[in-house]
Amino acid sequence: MKVILPILFIGIAVVAFIFGVNPWYNDVSALRSDILAYNTALDNSAQLKLAEDSLIKSYIGIKQSDKDRLNSFIPNSVNNIQFILEVERIANLHNMPIKDLKFEAKKQTSSNSGNTVVAQVGVDDKPYGVFPLEFSTEGTYDSFVLFLKDLEYNLRLIDIKSISFTVPDSVKVTDGFDPNIYKYSVKVETYWLK
Repeated sequence: MKVILPILFIGIAVVAFIFGVNPWYNDVSALRSDILAYNTALDNSAQLKLAEDSLIKSYIGIKQSDKDRLNSFIPNSVNNIQFILEVERIANLHNMPIKDLKFEAKKQTSSNSGNTVVAQVGVDDKPYGVFPLEFSTEGTYDSFVLFLKDLEYNLRLIDIKSISFTVPDSVKVTDGFDPNIYKYSVKVETYWLK
């Protein structure tokens, strides 16, 4: 009997550990790992807050004129009329009138049901939009090169997609004919943030 009683107590202790203490111990271990993960996330959020504060300080330190220039570089809206007027202003500086102006507005269809707007169909997921513009102009080669240089140094981001030119027909000699005046067709694109 002396041997059976200690073995019985050991058996009861093992059963109590398996069914009573072990599940609690596993819960505590899981909670400890959760606490460790939350503490790591808390440390990361503190570092992100410091980075955010640093960026806000840097942004506040930017001069308003530089912010305006950046907004001109890639504006927050299409503002296609302003862009067309800017290209025309640059062309007029070089006595190269803009003709045959063509632009393609991106088609964005949406349906409005009640107060909610359904997602637009056919819209790409890029964070920027593209505004293509095509036009023709006439002038000397030197004037055209200067016109392109001014487009290059313009504040607004412009990509020239294609240039073609037509040499005047020397057979058609008429009054006021200048064989150095070429006709240029230009396709450009500009961008804006959505």
